[in-house]
Amino acid sequence: MRFCHALSTALTALTFAATLLIGTPAVAQSLEASERAPLNGPVIQRIRERQALTIAYHPNMAPFSLLGDDGQPTGYTIDLCKIIASQLVTQLDMKLMDIRWVKTNTRSRFDAIESGEADLECSATSNTLDRQRRFAFSLTTFIQGATFAVRNDANLEKLEHLSSKKVAVVRDSTTSKLLKQAIASGQMQATLVEAKSFEAAANMLANKDVDAIAGDRLVMFDQLIRSKLGTRFRLLPQDFAPEYYAVMMAPNDPDFRWAVNATLSRTYRTPVIGELFQRWFGSLNQPGQLMEALYFTQAFPE
Repeated sequence: MRFCHALSTALTALTFAATLLIGTPAVAQSLEASERAPLNGPVIQRIRERQALTIAYHPNMAPFSLLGDDGQPTGYTIDLCKIIASQLVTQLDMKLMDIRWVKTNTRSRFDAIESGEADLECSATSNTLDRQRRFAFSLTTFIQGATFAVRNDANLEKLEHLSSKKVAVVRDSTTSKLLKQAIASGQMQATLVEAKSFEAAANMLANKDVDAIAGDRLVMFDQLIRSKLGTRFRLLPQDFAPEYYAVMMAPNDPDFRWAVNATLSRTYRTPVIGELFQRWFGSLNQPGQLMEALYFTQAFPE
């Protein structure tokens, strides 16, 4: 209880400080500091040669990345990456830079970065220690929890009610890895069924082939309300693991990673980030203190 009270007090203080800080001037603040030394590296050279920034995205990760009504990529992470792209023109002293989009899925997003087909991956990708061995990640862009969806008519209210049940999860996702570890260590007694997509997992649940689906709360919430199956399912109130989202990129260009992080950090100081959050998550009534603290603690000084 003491820890919870201390955490609440700290978050309240950070929220107040973030409110003061977010009122300060904007993304363009102090770009001269970034121009003191020229930025270079293999990814930056590739961007200069192409005169384009190539961004990989998953179209079914709303509200983080999706296709808009105009058929173009949009979403919370997409909007952040558009800000990164606009600042790269100045940071790399380029007169012109296009944005090219590469549509990927849960598995091919990693191949796109590893092969050099894409320079950034902007969806809902979790930053994990295992992935850090192969890729570089930006500052954290979002934190959320993983949870379970069950049928409305099922007598399942808590995580412990899933003991000895069948749980569907998207193959190769961080949630899949977490659940495999939990089952292997005996922390969870359930049978894991891997699906190629969330839609496939949802159909398994609708057909009663499984008892629950596991995944990131906001992504599942959005996909459920967009699907015809949404009214038949509900999310359990508890989260079983945090997910730390970030922009993914190749590990061999620290200058490029710095340019990405400098733009994110400067954006976190401004009202722009609050506007983005409200645009994409405000209607979901998610708690704001944790995210405000996240933005504040990553708004590094120049």
